[in-house]
Amino acid sequence: MGFLSASVGFSRYRVNDKLPENFWGWALERLRTAAFTDNVAGVTEWTFGWVSPLNPLEPSILTMEDIAFGEYLLVTLRVDQRKVAPSLLKRYCLMEEKRILAERDIKRLPARMKREIRERTRLQLLAKTIPVPSTYDLFWNISTGQVLFCSQQQKVQAVAEDLFKKTFDMRLEPLIPYTLAIGLASTDEQREKIKKLEADILI
Repeated sequence: MGFLSASVGFSRYRVNDKLPENFWGWALERLRTAAFTDNVAGVTEWTFGWVSPLNPLEPSILTMEDIAFGEYLLVTLRVDQRKVAPSLLKRYCLMEEKRILAERDIKRLPARMKREIRERTRLQLLAKTIPVPSTYDLFWNISTGQVLFCSQQQKVQAVAEDLFKKTFDMRLEPLIPYTLAIGLASTDEQREKIKKLEADILI
């Protein structure tokens, strides 16, 4: 999902950290260090990194033309996920358990061994699955500090927040009604009143 889609849902953030003077050169170098790559050692369920919003499914070296649009930075988070169906995992685990029971001529397997079989089987099946790519645009107004991220999924949001922190050493602060109200308050008195508000349930 991205800003060029017919419809889009997004999460709002704000960056409060001070930006370096040579922002664009610095940002491009940082993004390159956390760019998406297919060459990941081992078998993982999730592989993610930054890619060009112009060619999100083709990992390549990011350029200034990919990310800089006036005073806006636009970059895409690519997440490749491998999945093993629970029913498939259960079937292959049972097959492996039966094989070991017959091989060792025993009637039951200890719980520890069952866990080891499950994890080993899961990794073997993961290695045979084709990862499914998903892309999510991130739109950063470097003048106001506001950030729009094209996802409302908590797992994907967590990946984006962690990767943003790792990439720029800056924190994405979620913009919720409370933080928006604090930002709109014009006096200390108004801000103190907002801070004293308590959540309530209306039935």
